[in-house]
Amino acid sequence: MPKATTAALVTRFAVILFAAAAPAVAQNVVDPNADTSVADPAFPIGKGPVVLVDSGHDENQTLAGNYAPFGAVLTHDGYVVRDFAEPISAVNLAGASLLVIAEPRDPKDPSNAPKYQSTSAFTTEEIATLTAWVKSGGALLMIADHPPYAGSLRALAGAFGFEIEMYAAQKNPNAEFFSFANGDLVEGPLTRGLPQIQTFYGAAFTAPAAATPLLRFDSSWKMLVTDKPPRPMTPQDLRGATLEAGAGRVVLLGEGGAWSAQIGRGGKYPIGFNAPGAKGNKQFIRNVVRWLATGDVPRGRPANPAG
Repeated sequence: MPKATTAALVTRFAVILFAAAAPAVAQNVVDPNADTSVADPAFPIGKGPVVLVDSGHDENQTLAGNYAPFGAVLTHDGYVVRDFAEPISAVNLAGASLLVIAEPRDPKDPSNAPKYQSTSAFTTEEIATLTAWVKSGGALLMIADHPPYAGSLRALAGAFGFEIEMYAAQKNPNAEFFSFANGDLVEGPLTRGLPQIQTFYGAAFTAPAAATPLLRFDSSWKMLVTDKPPRPMTPQDLRGATLEAGAGRVVLLGEGGAWSAQIGRGGKYPIGFNAPGAKGNKQFIRNVVRWLATGDVPRGRPANPAG
């Protein structure tokens, strides 16, 4: 892919931001007023690691769509952010520090099948390639969500020991807050000093013993199991976790809208770091991407207010 100038990248994201905000029915659109600025970039503009955002697996979140604000934040943070529609291969991933996969889906799933029965968006060969790439030093950010995006990412996440639930996890749709005060935001280098994080209806998963939780549930959350009463969640149920795999790094997040800036419900409901309650979302995803791409964590952040 030819290199673009920083000005061209920012202009492209601005165009996507406004174009994607055209009226739509029953779906989220990009927030045209989203603040994607970064006051303290991790790298000089256009000089940071290469971040690829996959669009080759029928993703719901892409740079050409509702992840334009996500890409703009990373661009302002100094990363070189590119769309990735090529086949999954070691050759095509060469030169990239991080691959982001956000809400993929298998287009072969029957449209009339229950959403919780969605199948893997990745072939066995693709999963093997990605697993080997990560263990040899690559980094992977997997972003699942409510069905059908839970099952479509389940096999890939399972290759690293995560188990994504096939159903949705929910609190009050307008009050999915993770904070140190309620115990759902887990203290660590990537969360230290952050105000609360808000998510917007997504998935849950359990993690292997070697993983480090970032966002966890408590009994006030419910798993919406189809045809059965909802079951209360436990602290073993997670919405975010990190994992070191061989020489590489993995993060799994269980909801996608939180890391961009979108508007739902007929243009009245902010979804993402543009929401009033999502005070820590932008810094959180910056911290996650920096750790994945470099192994580094932000320096000098104060301890959390409850710590």
